Amino acid sequence: MKNPQLSPHVMFSNISTKVKVFFHTSPLLYLITINTCVLTSVCLAVWTDLLQTGSASILLGSSDGLHSHSLLLDEERGRLLLGARDHIFLFDPDNLSQTFRKIHWPASKDRVETCKLTGKNAMLECANFVRVLHNYNRTHVYACGTGAFNPICAFIEVSGHREGGAFHLMANTVESGRLKCPFDPIQPFTSVLTDHFLYTGASSDFLGKDAAFTRSLGPPPDQNYIRTDVSEDYWINEARFISAHPIADTYNPDDDKMYFFFREVSWEGNDKSILSRVARVCKNDVGGLRSLTNKWTTFLKARLVCSIPGPDGVDTHFDELQDVFLLQTKDDKNPVVYAIFTTSSSIFRGSAVCVYSMADIRAVFNGPYAHKEGPDHRWVEYDGRIPYPRPGTCPSKTYDPRIKTTKDFPDDVISFIRFHPLMHRPVLPLTGRPVFTRVRVDYTLTHIVVDRVLADDGQYEVMFLGTDVGTVLKVVSITQENWSTEEVVLEELQVFETPTPVLSLEISSKQQQLFVGSSVGLVQVSLSRCHLYGQACAECCLARDPYCAWDGHMCSRYVPASKRRARRQDIKHGDPAMQCWDTEDSTAQQLQERILFGVQSNTSFLECLPKSQQAQIRWYLQRPGSEHQEVVMDDRVVRTERGLLIRSLHPSDAGVYTCVAQEHTHFAHALLRLTLQLVTQGQLERKAKLPSEEPPAEPQQGAESRQRYKDYLRVMSAPFSSLQEYCDSLWLEKKPSRARGRGLGMGKWKHIQEMKKSRNRRHQSHGRHLDNETLTSSLAPPAGQTF
Repeated sequence: MKNPQLSPHVMFSNISTKVKVFFHTSPLLYLITINTCVLTSVCLAVWTDLLQTGSASILLGSSDGLHSHSLLLDEERGRLLLGARDHIFLFDPDNLSQTFRKIHWPASKDRVETCKLTGKNAMLECANFVRVLHNYNRTHVYACGTGAFNPICAFIEVSGHREGGAFHLMANTVESGRLKCPFDPIQPFTSVLTDHFLYTGASSDFLGKDAAFTRSLGPPPDQNYIRTDVSEDYWINEARFISAHPIADTYNPDDDKMYFFFREVSWEGNDKSILSRVARVCKNDVGGLRSLTNKWTTFLKARLVCSIPGPDGVDTHFDELQDVFLLQTKDDKNPVVYAIFTTSSSIFRGSAVCVYSMADIRAVFNGPYAHKEGPDHRWVEYDGRIPYPRPGTCPSKTYDPRIKTTKDFPDDVISFIRFHPLMHRPVLPLTGRPVFTRVRVDYTLTHIVVDRVLADDGQYEVMFLGTDVGTVLKVVSITQENWSTEEVVLEELQVFETPTPVLSLEISSKQQQLFVGSSVGLVQVSLSRCHLYGQACAECCLARDPYCAWDGHMCSRYVPASKRRARRQDIKHGDPAMQCWDTEDSTAQQLQERILFGVQSNTSFLECLPKSQQAQIRWYLQRPGSEHQEVVMDDRVVRTERGLLIRSLHPSDAGVYTCVAQEHTHFAHALLRLTLQLVTQGQLERKAKLPSEEPPAEPQQGAESRQRYKDYLRVMSAPFSSLQEYCDSLWLEKKPSRARGRGLGMGKWKHIQEMKKSRNRRHQSHGRHLDNETLTSSLAPPAGQTF
């Protein structure tokens, strides 16, 4: 075989088998890898890569009962609690390598047996799944579990620090958890504990029919239970609660309110739809005196709209609220509300992130009310007289010093709020449309957390979005000079080994870590992975990751307090021409050169992946004796997210291909120069013929071809470290059994047998290094034939 002058890499590629053979010439090294994601639309940071690079670590596995769980991250006290099936785990977020502690808290045997008799699953339902974990004070945590469809709650003492502190369940505090915790381990709900009061949105019955937003606990003598009115037509109908947050409206604490988010079924005449809501109640609401006793008298709700405006005036709505995250600002009365929505249509599948301001939400609650004549009528704007004080107003000295509690409200105020809890105007997103969408993809966004990051050219909000297939998207929001926003996908992380929905997502800005939970495990992931962005200033700049900057030697974590003048970063524009004066030299050094052999009329794939997620790839072809020309795409030549797919190779496809990354700043740089050489069918057939003294008959040729094909597949999946070992084992199999130990020696024969036994263990390796001389000889054609 004539060995051409191989530029750094030579590669055989065939998309049908998804096998690549790379030849490195200095020093010469052979590597076979299996390509499993040739045509995927987004390049994933796979699970094994996260573990090997130290970017992620597994805290718990699937055997720890995480089918349904809850997380409590307390950065102030340095503890992370996780509630799972029959257990509560305690971790030290400052030292996750330290052994965790746990409390065993199962449901009673009687309740488990009763649960099984109702037809529930013994492992997934008939257990105590801990779903409520809240700090009650500095030394105690309030916890609730499903109790095998009989919710229970108790206090947990968590005092001291690290291993020497107390961590145990206080058995004398166990009480009923009804309307504090759902019966069902997987039913959506929300709860928050503030000022010793527990606010919960959950179903109050075994069947999950009666959904209510309630308040319980509280310091004596204020332990008064209160809930929403049972009124499906006006208040809440088949609600799925998402989150709840205490937010101050004014500087007077009497005006403090509890805002909660949910989605519900809405009837407009005979039309049924699912709508998303934001609602609020006053924290000092104690119910009415004669009407709405032990029920909220300040309950109001409004619709949350997240839609894409259409050219014909018809908007595309994302109606089903999935998750909410409040990003705090310098003014604690005005956090920024981030929300994930999905479509309710079975035809069009998509997800969106919309952002809202508290000023817009308050403006809607201060606006006109909606009115409905009866269950079969539609909601319209109420234009009648509004009683005093305005319904939904908290009793405080700010408005009327004579009204000290909600029991002092006039009867007409109570009657009005009972039948007019809905506001007429909806709450619209800040930009009038979603800031981030995902449509026509095979996953749905389910969870969101946001981190505010200080970069060299300002502050940026980085969103981490969990999906129902176990991946996490890292997205940065960039505001340009014209106040338009640009959302840039920095990474898509495959957090778990198997695709499984993300069930929880917590962020630690202090530790710069993300905690991701699912039914198969709890994983801790670093917020930044700057080493991914290459070894050149231009690549680091083009990544536009606020966590990373070029320090003169490598792309590393950006520290605002750093005094190093060499740090270069441009998040807003991502223009290396302005930041990196050595752009041409660094990009030239990074250019890869390869040779690829393709078989005529077969499919070939030219892979080229930019490190920048914002780059657009353009392909250029230089045929022998001609100049570079851009490759024209058609049905035969297709551009994919991962490279160029040529469905059927023609002789005119041979030449030198250049992969050029065109950035959004019009900065362009070549990533790959690939020489495609064509192997004709005649050459392939001549190579397949085995040299022999007598020409074999036609049937034997077909049998030998099939055998050679089987041998080829076998070597691709063999567990051997060199081709010589594979050939030895193949020779032994074809030789009579009585002679096996004679020529090789018993020691080597035992060695080969041991390697066969370890097939499963070694087969999981992504690449296998093959011996230079043996692979060269195996690929060489018969004498007198060349490629």
